[in-house]
Amino acid sequence: MERVLGVETEYGLSARAGGRRLSAPEAAELLFRPVVAEHRSTNAFLGNGGRLYLDVGSHPEYATPECRSLRQLLVSERAGDVLVARLAARATALAAEQGTQVRFRLFKNNVDSFGNSYGCHENYLVSRALDLGPAVDLLTPFLVTRQLLCGSGRRVRGEFRISQRADHLHAQLSALTTRARPLVNTRDEPLADPSRFRRLHVLAGDSNVVEPSAALKVGTTAAVLELLDRPEGPDPRLAAFRLADPGAALHQVARDPWAPLDLADGRRLSAVEVQRAHLDLAGDATEPPVAQLWAEVLDAFLARDPERVADTVEWVAKRRLLQEFGDRRRLAADHPRLAQLDLAFHELGGPFGLLEASGAVRRLTAPVDVERALAEPPGDTRAAARSAFLEAARRRGLRHTVDWQTCTVHGLPDAEGRPSDSTVLLTDPLAARSRELDDLLAALAG
Repeated sequence: MERVLGVETEYGLSARAGGRRLSAPEAAELLFRPVVAEHRSTNAFLGNGGRLYLDVGSHPEYATPECRSLRQLLVSERAGDVLVARLAARATALAAEQGTQVRFRLFKNNVDSFGNSYGCHENYLVSRALDLGPAVDLLTPFLVTRQLLCGSGRRVRGEFRISQRADHLHAQLSALTTRARPLVNTRDEPLADPSRFRRLHVLAGDSNVVEPSAALKVGTTAAVLELLDRPEGPDPRLAAFRLADPGAALHQVARDPWAPLDLADGRRLSAVEVQRAHLDLAGDATEPPVAQLWAEVLDAFLARDPERVADTVEWVAKRRLLQEFGDRRRLAADHPRLAQLDLAFHELGGPFGLLEASGAVRRLTAPVDVERALAEPPGDTRAAARSAFLEAARRRGLRHTVDWQTCTVHGLPDAEGRPSDSTVLLTDPLAARSRELDDLLAALAG
């Protein structure tokens, strides 16, 4: 089926002002002052189709607009990074005008220096017919081993682990997102017509600054979904890779990507072998650039030569940087300077930009496309409809409220000239316009 894709990114935030480190609520309040000034809220749907808001724990969060293609999603996610960085610059200037000198630091990672975890959530439109429990059971071996491709890496007490989120995930399925921290959230919240659609809400992945890892994270998952979300039911061949203990395997792979994993049927396979099997099964459903990248990475891991893909896989790039830095300075594995560099790797506007600019890691998006995505939504999804409504309501100067599938304008004169509320439902994420929306836009233009 046709799908829309989306990614929600929670950013780490710290700030200093007046010679002291601000608390998380203080830092968030200062950062979001420009948003509140413009939108009268810390929750804002934007003209580019995305959503910027302050999440639980005082984390700034950006949700991309609905995207039909992986390319659209990569550009939209990168635009979110730029948007949040520019928000920090605006907030710094506004605070200075009000007599406060503040310095913000924003991190696209998943664990802060105190060990607190925050997420990167992926969203995939699936059919209502998909039975989520059995589907996630079949998807779990793929998600557990996917960290090979897209883990962002983290040094923990001198030990390098390939994923930041793995140690903080505890269940396959749960309706909770904080206490249970499952691989997949089962809350039935399609944000669309519930008779037609579900939303697969994946919590298992790391945030990525290395774009090929971000592409592999979403592109390979979308391909495996084609094996699960079928009119005839999930591909039964996926059942051959069920894990004896998914939670234990998740942590095992994070510590040793080549370790043998116990399967439910008694066999033992490495994470690389499990991923290769999924590539073989999903190859025909995988976009050619993703399939090629997937194969290149797995070939390097099968040869136990991950350095071949240090420009592609985030945890490999990061581990190489930390190793070279430590070797040059003869630092112990648990030296604090390595921990500082580990964190700085993910800082927006930090040293990672130099790695990307030098070609040490690959970039897939074009700056001109990212700049355009800061202002324009994807033109072939519901994001375009929402954006058109926002522009029309703001041009008319009328109060309005918006969420993912509802657009309401307040005080629009009715046929008798009396102010009233008018609401349009956008229940199809694949539809860029609707007759009801066109009628409301015409009324707003009048």
